[in-house]
Amino acid sequence: MTHKLSVLLLLALALHVSPARCDDIVDSDPAPETTVEAAKHGVDIPKFEPYAVPDAALWEQFTDVAAPRWKRSQATKKGEKEARYDGEWAVEEIKELAGVEGDNGLVVKSQARHHAISARLEKPFDPSASGLVLQYEVKLQENLGCGGAYIKLLTAPLKGEFSDDTPYTLMFGPDKCGESKVHLIYRHLNPVTHEYTEHHLSQPPTPPIDTLSHLYTLTIHTNNTYAIAIDGSERRTGSLLDDFAPPVNPPKEIDDPKDQKPADWEDNEKIPDTAAKKPADWDEDAPLMIPDEDAVKPKDWFEDEPLLIPDPKAQKPADWDDEKDGNWAAPMISNPRCADAAGCGPWERPLMRNPDFKGQWSAPLVDNPLYKGEWAPRRINNPGYFEDRDLYKLSKIDAVGFELWTMQSGITFDNIYLGSSSSNAAALIADNVWKPKHDVELAISEALRPKSPPAPTPGFADVLRMFKDRIDEILYSISTFYGVLQSEGVVSALRQERAGAFGLLMVTMALGWLGWNASIILGFMYRLVVAAPAPPPPAAVTAASADNKTASPDSGAKADRKASKSD
Repeated sequence: MTHKLSVLLLLALALHVSPARCDDIVDSDPAPETTVEAAKHGVDIPKFEPYAVPDAALWEQFTDVAAPRWKRSQATKKGEKEARYDGEWAVEEIKELAGVEGDNGLVVKSQARHHAISARLEKPFDPSASGLVLQYEVKLQENLGCGGAYIKLLTAPLKGEFSDDTPYTLMFGPDKCGESKVHLIYRHLNPVTHEYTEHHLSQPPTPPIDTLSHLYTLTIHTNNTYAIAIDGSERRTGSLLDDFAPPVNPPKEIDDPKDQKPADWEDNEKIPDTAAKKPADWDEDAPLMIPDEDAVKPKDWFEDEPLLIPDPKAQKPADWDDEKDGNWAAPMISNPRCADAAGCGPWERPLMRNPDFKGQWSAPLVDNPLYKGEWAPRRINNPGYFEDRDLYKLSKIDAVGFELWTMQSGITFDNIYLGSSSSNAAALIADNVWKPKHDVELAISEALRPKSPPAPTPGFADVLRMFKDRIDEILYSISTFYGVLQSEGVVSALRQERAGAFGLLMVTMALGWLGWNASIILGFMYRLVVAAPAPPPPAAVTAASADNKTASPDSGAKADRKASKSD
């Protein structure tokens, strides 16, 4: 009997023992359905295959072998036993727009929580040897409202539990809370004070915020230059010496903190003229605005009409009790007579600027005879001055980590690479790992995007209705313009938003029509008066007639006959 009980107890214990896994990462969820949906739309999704990267300080694709190296932080709040980071993590297959089947990533699983997780390198990485390249993928499987997705390179030696107090060498990656930007912060050891200071990139680039996998690459070269690339495209390049705030190297000279401005130092270039006096006709009490005495009350202003009147259609409720509820009164509504009128109630003249307004008088300024210029403390040598020309020689790196606050879950990290800037491994990873995945994600996104239905073709009745609406609108605008023109004048009519535009168009067309008719009349008169040839004077006509008679054909013939007889 005892033997049987022992066997049963062993079986029960075996059933309750969970499979071996990393205690710091929760179980992954079932595989995504994106593959099935993509197949329905003709998108071929490749299967995951590990990619080898030799001589890397870190190459992480989150395979089953890699999961145990990632340790969730067990740090507690200061002075308390409560966990400081209660956000959960999982190494699981990507679910939203998965570009590779069976591809795992490190996924943030909790909303509105602090998260911290880290992984040690096999050996410390020294950037001072040949610079560094840090590259990793970020995929936002949910719309990110507020949260970070940046990575930290933790300074060697790593001690204790990873937290926001853990020294880091460099921080890089996207962040969105209000302003979206790609952080780049490096810590530098001051050789004088022996303290670390943070230096932030002054003009960080903006990250893409969508559900695709995006590749972030940081390169720090041995000539103190840096380059930030997103999806293989350079977004910011510059100098570690010039582009960060505060600058690493302090100035050679500083203001002497012990130097003080003399009590009799005059640094006011101008002073009030003590000899000036306020003019006798300067009225300081004159108001800025006064009623316009030339204003005339509009003809359609009803002074005896109130703006609100009791609703004539309202009726006293049947259950109204005057003794309990008080005297019933109809609700007030806008006076319909005031709707189209210039106004109702007492009319007051509009205000205009007072031409006699001068305001508070003050004496004019004159040159200060005691002016010495702007005072500045004397300059002294900076006791904290140093010059570091090898900023690329950052502190050694012992681990990588993510220490984040986010309001959304689903932030996914994948394909983390850390290596030397002289290696081309990052470019090969971009071409052979990230880009094929990204292209498939784009194809799936396009295939799953709902197609908008074709716009309906308007029928004949719709066209007539639109035409009628436009005609009604034009007629209403003309009527409004004409009404305001009669009551308030042409200036007020032209100031109307829509009616004024139609009125201006009408005036322009009328002036154009008058100009066209005037040009026709003037042209006709010009042809009558100027262009027509004038008749010759009488004397000229007589002379011409005489010449014609002298040179007639008969006289010429007679002369020819006389000449032949003489021969």
